[in-house]
Amino acid sequence: AIITFESSKKISAFLGLQDLSDDDLKCMLKEGDFDCDRALKQMEFCVLMLKLSPEVMDASRLLVEEALEQEFSGCY
Repeated sequence: AIITFESSKKISAFLGLQDLSDDDLKCMLKEGDFDCDRALKQMEFCVLMLKLSPEVMDASRLLVEEALEQEFSGCY
């Protein structure tokens, strides 16, 4: 599945982001569209979301650190 400008308009309204302008949506799509096909594939979307929400990476890093601590806590 891909995300196009048209589908992003529908999705943004569904998510309560109807205040995003057409220009905002087009800019987001352009920023994430690495292969210039005017649509976002799954990987492009994931990269864009991480770029726009760096706190997601911080939360993920903490979860990994906690899991590693639990896994190796008895090793020393």
